[in-house]
Amino acid sequence: MSAGCLRRWKRKGLPGTGPIRARARHFARAIGVIGKTDRVDAQCLWRMGEQLRLEPTPPLSHELKALKTLSVRRRQLVEMRKREKTRIQQFDDKAIIRSIAGVIRYLTKQIDRIEAQIAALANGPQLASKVGLLASVPGIGPVVSATLMAELPELGTTDRRSIASLAGLAPIARDSGTKRAKRRIGKGRPIVRAALYIAALHACKWDAGFKAFRQRLEARGKTPKQAICAAARKLLTILNAMVKTGLKYKPTEAALI
Repeated sequence: MSAGCLRRWKRKGLPGTGPIRARARHFARAIGVIGKTDRVDAQCLWRMGEQLRLEPTPPLSHELKALKTLSVRRRQLVEMRKREKTRIQQFDDKAIIRSIAGVIRYLTKQIDRIEAQIAALANGPQLASKVGLLASVPGIGPVVSATLMAELPELGTTDRRSIASLAGLAPIARDSGTKRAKRRIGKGRPIVRAALYIAALHACKWDAGFKAFRQRLEARGKTPKQAICAAARKLLTILNAMVKTGLKYKPTEAALI
């Protein structure tokens, strides 16, 4: 496999390419390879594939590629609008304020247009059944479900520990000798983690099982943020099981996991 192939994979937006690139670079350093050329990269990738026996990553379907493109564009527009809303507070000149307000209105229209396209694609025959499953969970709206389908296609195909690791919601051990460091989440896919965090906030507010779960953790001394992260991991576990079995969410499930 050549480095050019890896670059083409990234341009096509296949899932997991970023983490694979990081692992490949760490592998190269571990075997003493410091230089970087296409030939060297190809040799390192071949050795990495031979020694680690990596599982092939299935390509995204046409619908999921389109959904991912729309989701990425929506995030870009939302970020631009956020910056403009910050800028408008920094000026007193009415002409500048009108200019920025016009940009905000334009960006809002573009975001609404992208969201309509996401909804139309998600309700298509290829994705509607999965969207229906995800939407049955409190806190999972159109944006979150689109993010999960586009950025976490492994959902429903692996176990709960692996899916939590992919989303960056699995506690990472950093022990050394007799020292037991505090476990912290990290790595994984930050876009998925952020979407699940927002979804968990809503679930803890509106679902009795998640609300009780958060209250139990906070009663044990966990901070609100730690409790929400734990709820996000629980939410992901439920979603993974739902997609795997094809069964919709039941409110009692949150209290049982």
